[in-house]
Amino acid sequence: VNGINRGGLLNISSRANIEHLDVHDEASPVLSTWGPGIVYSRLMRYSTGTGVKLPSLKVECDLCQSWYMEGNDVFVFKLRENAEWQNIDPVNGRKVNSEDVIFSYSRQTQPDRPNAPLLGGIASMQAVDSTNIKISLSSADSDFLHSVAHGHSKIVAPEAVAENGDLREGPTIGTGPWILVDTSQDIMHSFKANHSYFEPDVPLIDELDIHIISDQDIRNAAFRVGSLDIEQMDETQWISYYKDNPSAEFLAIPDTTMGLEISLNARIEPFTDVRVRRAVFQSIDPWGAIDDIWHSRAYLSPSFPIASSDWLVSEKDLRQYFDNPDRARELLGEMGSGQISSIEITVGDFGELYYAHALRILDELRNVGLTADVNLVNKRKYANDAWADGNYQMLIGPPAHSATPNGYLLPVLHSAGRLNSSGIRDDELDNLIERQSRELDKQVRTELIKSIQYRLLEDAYRFMPAAKLSVWTWGSRVMDFHPNFAGFGYSHWNTVWVKD
Repeated sequence: VNGINRGGLLNISSRANIEHLDVHDEASPVLSTWGPGIVYSRLMRYSTGTGVKLPSLKVECDLCQSWYMEGNDVFVFKLRENAEWQNIDPVNGRKVNSEDVIFSYSRQTQPDRPNAPLLGGIASMQAVDSTNIKISLSSADSDFLHSVAHGHSKIVAPEAVAENGDLREGPTIGTGPWILVDTSQDIMHSFKANHSYFEPDVPLIDELDIHIISDQDIRNAAFRVGSLDIEQMDETQWISYYKDNPSAEFLAIPDTTMGLEISLNARIEPFTDVRVRRAVFQSIDPWGAIDDIWHSRAYLSPSFPIASSDWLVSEKDLRQYFDNPDRARELLGEMGSGQISSIEITVGDFGELYYAHALRILDELRNVGLTADVNLVNKRKYANDAWADGNYQMLIGPPAHSATPNGYLLPVLHSAGRLNSSGIRDDELDNLIERQSRELDKQVRTELIKSIQYRLLEDAYRFMPAAKLSVWTWGSRVMDFHPNFAGFGYSHWNTVWVKD
């Protein structure tokens, strides 16, 4: 390709070791996205490149060549004719077929598999022929294509699984652009380009090394001396690095499910009264906290994955619900003095930024006349006792990861949701959530999603005042780094290249 150098080695890093090699038995992205799991393809993938505006859950074909729907709940996928397994025993470079997809999805959806919920809506699968698969759903699902594009929904070879009965010790044989050369505990995962990959001229580099470095300071030091080519930095480290390197290339990537979430428990006094919940929202200045605490590397967001920036509520509309202490005092005044119990703010111990933001909110609540205190709890107590079981009045900390929008909306916000620990019982909200979960028209779904957000804001249930902007920077030899990490994606490594 004109202007692009082929070949060379790219060095990146992972923050943790893998425990085994079976991609269907691991829920974290350490294996699927930052380890040997990148050798596998999915039926579809998340789009990446210069034309993709983040955040984005836009999907495109990976192993499939095309797809279409029959009605609202049947998908038919046609596989690429030139897709082959890597030429490694016992699969030996044979063509990918429909039975491989059915085998992989059947394996992933076994009840004991951690990623089974992603494809839990599948009712049946049929191999129409060797390259066409018909997948029928139990009901219409607006997130199904997101589920098959997710980094955990790998297509694996039956022969590889049969070798040892599982994939925990390999063999790791995929259809993707990378062939696993070696994986060493505490050291690195090494890959070489798969020159029989089904997309021509991809990947552009010959070798990819993922170094396992758990310590942030060591990662940053390795990047500064050139041992790593690309690095994600936290807010403080980025400020220091950018001060020393003002011409450094970087991206601030919106992550709609990472950051600080606030939840008010509508089952527990004083938040059974919507006026108190609204007063709390009006007392908070999220924009000031973003500037002062998060170094402007955050933004307001709902707590679930965002398919496109069109789903986000405008700042003008958001400002109706926040940063108006006088309105907060009016709402509290309507209730009369002495009618509001003290508020305990339960904060997860996830670092100094979370605690600093909680203390700021504490001051804001006291400023409008509310009595409040902060209770810092460890990560386990936050996740299990507070977030999951609902033992809190006001909760501050990160949201639980959800793979798809419906993976948050249905279990967390719907009245019948198994993770609805904040006491939301709202028929109108339930109706909106159910409708968008089945809606296949993108524009109609966008409007429903916005209506859900307005409902959450109007009745002051929960929101993210500081969704993170992840800062990524890279050395001068790295070209065309256009990542999309949504859904544990990794296809952006295919088109990165390096200068001589």
